Order: sequence, then structure tokens, then C-alpha cells
Amino acid sequence: MVILNAGISLGHSEEITPFKEFKKLYDVNVLANHAILEVLLPKFKAQQSGKIVFISSLASLFSMPSSKAYSSSKRALNAYAEAIRYKYKKDNIKVINILPGFIKSELTDKNDFHMPFLLSTEDGVKKIKKAIEKEKVFYAFPLRFYLIIKLLNLLPHFLREKIVNSINK
Repeated sequence: MVILNAGISLGHSEEITPFKEFKKLYDVNVLANHAILEVLLPKFKAQQSGKIVFISSLASLFSMPSSKAYSSSKRALNAYAEAIRYKYKKDNIKVINILPGFIKSELTDKNDFHMPFLLSTEDGVKKIKKAIEKEKVFYAFPLRFYLIIKLLNLLPHFLREKIVNSINK
């Protein structure tokens, strides 16, 4: 089993992210996962088993203007995880994609805004561990936060934009 949990954030800013910082974020949040799997996938395939756990983010499902780079990198990770799951299912390689909300960590300690449904590190780890044990293909939490995001994504774009702009002020 491999747990792909590397991730960085550049903080929150509505300014354009300098290319060098944007690239560094993608190198860690997306490309590092591929580098690891380039080595491990042939071994998992040869043994006809393995488990790959991607740690993404609820931010991948709804992008705020202040987290463009982070959200888009995690959305890319979701697409990559999905493709890997389809490709290697026949080789008995399980792929689990976990999308946590805010969990107390060095990443969230930098945030200077209200983080809805903030979980303690211990509670976040328990939920992730349980999802891995149950081999959930897709696990987003906390459930209330995930459902709010899903509901927002069902709204027409013009209405969603009004909500984002009101939240973002």
C-alpha cells in the first residue's frame, strides 16, 4: 500500500500566482504522485495486488478565487486517481481517493479565515484510516461540508457566482 499524502498550499490570495510558485505546487501536489507510482505500479501489477490511497481535498470540488492553484491541483489529482483506478482494476489494484475538508495541520494553521467544520488532526486521521480499511473508492468528509459543496455545484453558474462573490468579500 502507498498513501500519497504530500501536499502544499500557497496560502490564499486573489492575485495571480507567480509561475515558479504555481509550478512548485503542481510538482508536489500532482507530479510527485506520478513519480512515485511510476516506480510502484509495475510492482503492484506484477504481484496482481496493491492499494493506492490519494489524499485530495474538498477544495477540488469547488474552487474559490483565493485558492486557484491549490484547488486546481487537487482537481487534477482526482482525475489522475480516477484514471489509475480504471486502468488497474483488472490487476486487482485498489485505488482510494480521499477528499478531506479542513483538518487542523500546518497547512490550515496559516489560514486567517473561518474554516467550516474544522476537524482535529486525530478525528481527521481516524476518518482517513476508516476509509482505507473499508476500501472506499471515493470518500469525502465531513459529510455536511461535502453535501453543501455538492448542492452549490448543482446551482446555475450565475447563482453560484453570486454566492462565491458574497462569501469572498
